[in-house]
Amino acid sequence: MSDASTKTGFHKAVRKLMRPLVRMAIKRGVSVNDFYLWLKAIYVEEAESFTIEGKKQSTSRIALLTGLDRKETARLRKLNQDMDALLQLQTKRTNRAVRAINAWQKEALYSDGQGHPQALPLYGEGASFESLVQQYCGDVSVVTVLGELEQSGAIEVHDDDSVTLKDTSYIPHEDNEELLFLMGQAAHDLLNTSAYNIEQQGQTSRLQLSVAYNRVNPEVIAKLKVLIEADSLELLQKLDRWLDREIDHQGDARPEQYRAGVGIYYFEEPMDSGSEQ
Repeated sequence: MSDASTKTGFHKAVRKLMRPLVRMAIKRGVSVNDFYLWLKAIYVEEAESFTIEGKKQSTSRIALLTGLDRKETARLRKLNQDMDALLQLQTKRTNRAVRAINAWQKEALYSDGQGHPQALPLYGEGASFESLVQQYCGDVSVVTVLGELEQSGAIEVHDDDSVTLKDTSYIPHEDNEELLFLMGQAAHDLLNTSAYNIEQQGQTSRLQLSVAYNRVNPEVIAKLKVLIEADSLELLQKLDRWLDREIDHQGDARPEQYRAGVGIYYFEEPMDSGSEQ
Protein backbone atom coordinates (compact mmCIF):
# COMPACT_ATOMS: atom_id res chain seq x y z
CA MET A 1 0.00 0.00 0.00
CA SER A 2 1.39 3.43 -1.00
CA ASP A 3 2.07 6.25 1.43
CA ALA A 4 -0.56 8.36 -0.34
CA SER A 5 -3.35 5.80 0.09
CA THR A 6 -2.32 5.18 3.70
CA LYS A 7 -2.52 8.92 4.45
CA THR A 8 -5.89 9.14 2.69
CA GLY A 9 -7.29 6.31 4.80
CA PHE A 10 -5.88 7.86 7.96
CA HIS A 11 -7.32 11.23 6.99
CA LYS A 12 -10.79 9.69 6.64
CA ALA A 13 -10.46 8.04 10.05
CA VAL A 14 -9.31 11.29 11.68
CA ARG A 15 -12.21 13.25 10.17
CA LYS A 16 -14.63 10.65 11.54
CA LEU A 17 -13.29 10.47 15.07
CA MET A 18 -12.70 14.21 15.45
CA ARG A 19 -16.20 15.37 14.51
CA PRO A 20 -17.80 14.75 17.95
CA LEU A 21 -14.85 16.44 19.69
CA VAL A 22 -14.90 19.48 17.40
CA ARG A 23 -18.68 19.78 17.87
CA MET A 24 -18.23 19.77 21.67
CA ALA A 25 -15.34 22.24 21.41
CA ILE A 26 -17.41 24.75 19.41
CA LYS A 27 -20.28 24.51 21.90
CA ARG A 28 -17.87 25.27 24.75
CA GLY A 29 -16.11 28.17 23.08
CA VAL A 30 -12.87 26.26 22.51
CA SER A 31 -11.14 27.87 19.54
CA VAL A 32 -9.18 26.09 16.82
CA ASN A 33 -6.03 27.72 18.24
CA ASP A 34 -6.71 26.14 21.66
CA PHE A 35 -7.29 22.79 19.99
CA TYR A 36 -4.11 23.14 17.94
CA LEU A 37 -2.09 23.88 21.08
CA TRP A 38 -3.41 20.73 22.76
CA LEU A 39 -2.70 18.67 19.65
CA LYS A 40 0.90 19.90 19.50
CA ALA A 41 1.34 19.07 23.17
CA ILE A 42 0.09 15.53 22.55
CA TYR A 43 2.50 15.14 19.62
CA VAL A 44 5.35 16.10 21.95
CA GLU A 45 4.14 13.78 24.69
CA GLU A 46 3.87 10.80 22.35
CA ALA A 47 7.26 11.54 20.80
CA GLU A 48 8.82 11.19 24.27
CA SER A 49 8.65 7.39 23.86
CA PHE A 50 10.29 7.30 20.40
CA THR A 51 13.75 7.06 21.85
CA ILE A 52 17.04 5.79 20.47
CA GLU A 53 18.29 2.84 22.51
CA GLY A 54 20.74 3.90 25.18
CA LYS A 55 19.99 7.60 24.81
CA LYS A 56 17.75 9.90 26.83
CA GLN A 57 15.07 11.61 24.77
CA SER A 58 16.07 15.16 23.85
CA THR A 59 14.18 18.29 22.89
CA SER A 60 16.05 18.32 19.57
CA ARG A 61 14.95 14.80 18.66
CA ILE A 62 11.33 15.49 19.63
CA ALA A 63 11.42 18.63 17.46
CA LEU A 64 12.69 16.51 14.56
CA LEU A 65 9.98 13.86 15.03
CA THR A 66 7.09 16.32 15.36
CA GLY A 67 8.13 19.06 12.94
CA LEU A 68 8.05 21.69 15.69
CA ASP A 69 10.92 24.07 16.46
CA ARG A 70 13.07 23.49 19.55
CA LYS A 71 11.74 26.50 21.49
CA GLU A 72 8.12 25.42 21.01
CA THR A 73 9.00 21.83 21.83
CA ALA A 74 10.63 22.84 25.13
CA ARG A 75 7.60 24.95 26.06
CA LEU A 76 5.22 22.07 25.31
CA ARG A 77 7.29 19.59 27.33
CA LYS A 78 6.85 21.88 30.36
CA LEU A 79 3.12 22.24 29.62
CA ASN A 80 2.76 18.45 29.54
CA GLN A 81 4.43 18.10 32.93
CA ASP A 82 1.94 20.56 34.45
CA MET A 83 -0.98 18.80 32.77
CA ASP A 84 0.13 15.40 34.09
CA ALA A 85 -0.10 16.74 37.65
CA LEU A 86 -3.67 17.97 37.03
CA LEU A 87 -4.71 14.64 35.49
CA GLN A 88 -3.35 12.72 38.47
CA LEU A 89 -5.56 14.79 40.77
CA GLN A 90 -8.57 14.08 38.53
CA THR A 91 -7.85 10.35 38.52
CA LYS A 92 -7.65 10.29 42.31
CA ARG A 93 -11.05 12.00 42.53
CA THR A 94 -12.69 9.43 40.26
CA ASN A 95 -10.95 6.48 41.91
CA ARG A 96 -12.04 7.39 45.43
CA ALA A 97 -15.71 7.49 44.40
CA VAL A 98 -15.41 4.13 42.63
CA ARG A 99 -13.58 2.58 45.60
CA ALA A 100 -16.34 3.70 47.98
CA ILE A 101 -19.10 2.27 45.78
CA ASN A 102 -17.27 -1.05 45.27
CA ALA A 103 -16.61 -1.51 48.98
CA TRP A 104 -20.21 -0.59 49.79
CA GLN A 105 -21.38 -3.48 47.62
CA LYS A 106 -18.74 -6.09 48.41
CA GLU A 107 -17.47 -5.67 51.96
CA ALA A 108 -19.39 -7.58 54.62
CA LEU A 109 -19.49 -4.57 56.96
CA TYR A 110 -21.42 -2.49 54.41
CA SER A 111 -23.38 -5.08 52.42
CA ASP A 112 -25.05 -8.47 52.63
CA GLY A 113 -22.12 -10.08 50.77
CA GLN A 114 -24.23 -10.62 47.65
CA GLY A 115 -23.72 -7.20 46.08
CA HIS A 116 -26.62 -5.57 47.94
CA PRO A 117 -25.43 -2.49 49.89
CA GLN A 118 -26.98 -1.62 53.23
CA ALA A 119 -28.43 1.74 54.20
CA LEU A 120 -25.73 3.46 56.28
CA PRO A 121 -25.90 6.17 58.93
CA LEU A 122 -23.91 9.23 57.88
CA TYR A 123 -21.66 9.21 60.95
CA GLY A 124 -20.66 6.83 63.68
CA GLU A 125 -18.40 3.92 64.49
CA GLY A 126 -18.86 0.56 62.79
CA ALA A 127 -20.84 0.48 59.55
CA SER A 128 -21.36 4.11 58.55
CA PHE A 129 -20.74 6.30 55.54
CA GLU A 130 -18.06 8.06 57.56
CA SER A 131 -16.14 4.83 58.20
CA LEU A 132 -16.55 3.80 54.54
CA VAL A 133 -14.93 7.05 53.38
CA GLN A 134 -12.16 6.89 55.98
CA GLN A 135 -11.27 3.32 55.03
CA TYR A 136 -11.46 3.51 51.24
CA CYS A 137 -11.15 7.14 50.14
CA GLY A 138 -7.87 8.20 51.70
CA ASP A 139 -7.27 11.62 53.18
CA VAL A 140 -10.48 13.32 52.01
CA SER A 141 -13.45 14.59 53.98
CA VAL A 142 -16.78 12.79 54.31
CA VAL A 143 -18.56 15.91 53.08
CA THR A 144 -16.51 15.97 49.86
CA VAL A 145 -17.22 12.35 48.94
CA LEU A 146 -20.86 12.73 49.98
CA GLY A 147 -21.22 15.74 47.68
CA GLU A 148 -19.59 13.96 44.73
CA LEU A 149 -21.77 10.86 45.01
CA GLU A 150 -24.93 12.85 45.67
CA GLN A 151 -24.27 15.13 42.70
CA SER A 152 -23.75 12.12 40.43
CA GLY A 153 -27.06 10.58 41.54
CA ALA A 154 -25.38 7.48 42.99
CA ILE A 155 -26.71 7.96 46.54
CA GLU A 156 -29.74 9.31 48.37
CA VAL A 157 -29.53 11.06 51.75
CA HIS A 158 -32.66 10.64 53.89
CA ASP A 159 -34.19 12.85 56.57
CA ASP A 160 -32.96 10.50 59.33
CA ASP A 161 -29.33 11.11 58.17
CA SER A 162 -29.01 7.68 56.61
CA VAL A 163 -27.58 7.10 53.12
CA THR A 164 -28.57 4.51 50.52
CA LEU A 165 -26.72 3.55 47.35
CA LYS A 166 -29.16 4.01 44.45
CA ASP A 167 -26.86 3.29 41.52
CA THR A 168 -23.84 0.98 41.58
CA SER A 169 -22.28 2.68 38.55
CA TYR A 170 -20.53 5.99 39.12
CA ILE A 171 -21.55 8.57 36.52
CA PRO A 172 -20.55 12.11 37.52
CA HIS A 173 -22.90 15.09 37.22
CA GLU A 174 -23.51 16.18 33.64
CA ASP A 175 -20.77 18.11 31.88
CA ASN A 176 -18.53 18.59 34.86
CA GLU A 177 -14.79 18.02 34.58
CA GLU A 178 -14.99 14.45 35.79
CA LEU A 179 -17.58 13.38 33.23
CA LEU A 180 -15.44 14.85 30.46
CA PHE A 181 -12.45 13.00 31.88
CA LEU A 182 -14.36 9.71 31.78
CA MET A 183 -15.41 10.43 28.19
CA GLY A 184 -11.75 10.82 27.27
CA GLN A 185 -10.85 7.60 29.08
CA ALA A 186 -13.56 5.57 27.31
CA ALA A 187 -12.64 6.95 23.87
CA HIS A 188 -8.95 6.37 24.62
CA ASP A 189 -9.62 2.71 25.45
CA LEU A 190 -11.57 2.09 22.24
CA LEU A 191 -9.05 3.87 20.02
CA ASN A 192 -6.16 2.08 21.71
CA THR A 193 -7.76 -1.26 20.86
CA SER A 194 -8.48 -0.23 17.27
CA ALA A 195 -4.94 1.11 16.79
CA TYR A 196 -3.45 -2.06 18.29
CA ASN A 197 -5.47 -4.26 15.91
CA ILE A 198 -4.32 -2.22 12.91
CA GLU A 199 -0.66 -2.23 13.94
CA GLN A 200 -0.70 -5.95 14.82
CA GLN A 201 -2.49 -7.16 11.68
CA GLY A 202 -1.85 -10.83 11.04
CA GLN A 203 -0.71 -11.38 14.61
CA THR A 204 -2.56 -11.26 17.92
CA SER A 205 -5.65 -9.07 18.17
CA ARG A 206 -7.89 -7.61 20.88
CA LEU A 207 -11.65 -7.96 21.15
CA GLN A 208 -13.43 -5.33 19.05
CA LEU A 209 -17.01 -6.21 18.15
CA SER A 210 -20.02 -4.11 17.22
CA VAL A 211 -23.44 -4.44 15.62
CA ALA A 212 -25.27 -1.63 13.81
CA TYR A 213 -28.17 -1.22 11.38
CA ASN A 214 -29.34 1.69 9.23
CA ARG A 215 -32.97 2.84 8.85
CA VAL A 216 -34.05 1.87 12.37
CA ASN A 217 -37.33 3.50 13.47
CA PRO A 218 -37.93 4.99 16.97
CA GLU A 219 -40.15 2.09 18.12
CA VAL A 220 -37.40 -0.47 17.46
CA ILE A 221 -34.82 1.83 19.07
CA ALA A 222 -36.88 2.00 22.28
CA LYS A 223 -37.00 -1.81 22.48
CA LEU A 224 -33.29 -2.06 21.62
CA LYS A 225 -32.31 0.25 24.48
CA VAL A 226 -34.18 -1.89 27.02
CA LEU A 227 -32.53 -5.07 25.72
CA ILE A 228 -29.05 -3.54 25.65
CA GLU A 229 -29.25 -2.06 29.14
CA ALA A 230 -30.46 -5.30 30.73
CA ASP A 231 -28.04 -7.66 29.01
CA SER A 232 -25.03 -5.33 29.15
CA LEU A 233 -25.43 -4.68 32.87
CA GLU A 234 -25.67 -8.42 33.55
CA LEU A 235 -22.48 -9.10 31.57
CA LEU A 236 -20.50 -6.29 33.18
CA GLN A 237 -21.58 -7.34 36.67
CA LYS A 238 -20.50 -10.91 35.88
CA LEU A 239 -17.08 -9.72 34.67
CA ASP A 240 -16.74 -7.43 37.68
CA ARG A 241 -17.38 -10.29 40.13
CA TRP A 242 -14.96 -12.59 38.30
CA LEU A 243 -12.18 -9.99 38.13
CA ASP A 244 -12.67 -9.10 41.77
CA ARG A 245 -12.14 -12.74 42.81
CA GLU A 246 -9.19 -13.26 40.47
CA ILE A 247 -7.37 -10.11 41.59
CA ASP A 248 -7.85 -11.05 45.24
CA HIS A 249 -6.14 -14.40 44.61
CA GLN A 250 -3.46 -13.40 42.11
CA GLY A 251 0.15 -13.73 43.15
CA ASP A 252 2.56 -10.84 43.46
CA ALA A 253 5.52 -12.63 41.87
CA ARG A 254 5.29 -10.91 38.46
CA PRO A 255 6.42 -7.28 38.47
CA GLU A 256 4.40 -6.00 35.50
CA GLN A 257 0.93 -4.58 36.06
CA TYR A 258 -1.75 -3.70 33.50
CA ARG A 259 -5.05 -1.88 33.28
CA ALA A 260 -7.51 -4.21 31.53
CA GLY A 261 -11.26 -4.45 31.03
CA VAL A 262 -14.09 -4.26 28.54
CA GLY A 263 -16.47 -1.44 27.64
CA ILE A 264 -19.97 -1.57 26.16
CA TYR A 265 -21.56 1.51 24.65
CA TYR A 266 -24.72 2.39 22.73
CA PHE A 267 -24.68 4.77 19.75
CA GLU A 268 -27.42 6.50 17.80
CA GLU A 269 -27.48 9.30 15.23
CA PRO A 270 -29.83 10.51 12.48
CA MET A 271 -29.19 9.08 9.04
CA ASP A 272 -28.53 12.57 7.67
CA SER A 273 -25.95 13.47 10.35
CA GLY A 274 -22.93 12.72 8.21
CA SER A 275 -22.54 9.16 9.50
CA GLU A 276 -22.13 7.88 5.94
CA GLN A 277 -19.33 10.29 5.04
